[in-house]
Amino acid sequence: MKILAIIGSPRKNGTVSKLAQNILDAAQVNGHITELINLYDYEIKPCIGDWACVKLGKCHIQDDFEIIFHKLYEADIVILGSPVYWANISGVMKNFIDRHTGYAMFKPPNAQNFYKLSRWQKLKTILRLMKEFGPFDPRFKEKKYILITAATVPFKRIMGEVSPTINAMRKYVKKLKGKIISTLIYTDTLFRFKKNKEKIMLNKAYSLGRKL
Repeated sequence: MKILAIIGSPRKNGTVSKLAQNILDAAQVNGHITELINLYDYEIKPCIGDWACVKLGKCHIQDDFEIIFHKLYEADIVILGSPVYWANISGVMKNFIDRHTGYAMFKPPNAQNFYKLSRWQKLKTILRLMKEFGPFDPRFKEKKYILITAATVPFKRIMGEVSPTINAMRKYVKKLKGKIISTLIYTDTLFRFKKNKEKIMLNKAYSLGRKL
């Protein structure tokens, strides 16, 4: 299989990157083809919200997004990794996710007349669109994902920092009709060397990779 790790962290040798690399190293032992991409090595401009991509079926902004998207398209398993920044994913990861709209959003014909519909018609239309929202290409459906995040807070729920970060990535996977097969949450990173916690987490990541 092709296993691709997409990391949104400015720390090339940071916690998230190490966990992802350990998964890939173990997967290579099993004969899989692996690659790690750090979004900070690429130019990923923000979405400008002009909705032109919905008509085009792709984003028209000229940068490196298409390079990564093509690799994502070809991968069998995708690892998404981001540290917790202000109770969410990093900015570059958010840019990357935002730019998928043209590949996943279904825009119905005569959308400009939506406001003329009755409340009941609007509700039926919205419910239908919720089901149809997703990638046009069937290769995205059921693609497998592994989610990784790391935070300085000592517990998953303290201060509410970790959950929104994971949920942002989960929502992305759900919109693309993918399947999450595992989630690695590394908390209390400020004291990662205490009680061999970093070693334990890295071993956990390696074990996960061996199972792929």
